[in-house]
Amino acid sequence: MSGPCGEGHEDCRKLRELLSDYVDADLREAIQAELDRHLEMCPDCHMQVDSVRQVIRLYRESSQEAIPYDVRIRLLDVIRRARCGDTGEEPKT
Repeated sequence: MSGPCGEGHEDCRKLRELLSDYVDADLREAIQAELDRHLEMCPDCHMQVDSVRQVIRLYRESSQEAIPYDVRIRLLDVIRRARCGDTGEEPKT
């Protein structure tokens, strides 16, 4: 996986498609390693993976308590955007 990265880059799309399995380490070793190498070169994808991991960590830490409705809605929005590759940032020009 090499070359310039960005929203439309094939490697970035592949990571988004496999994001859940990647974070859960449910991929074949070769694919996991390929995505690891991509993340070393792509700050946008690295940020998406980190965001998903933070959401999971926060969910696990707070799963003992009821999550308020507004927080649950924002959390679901973050997950949806991560799956769609939307970082919520303005497009780069």
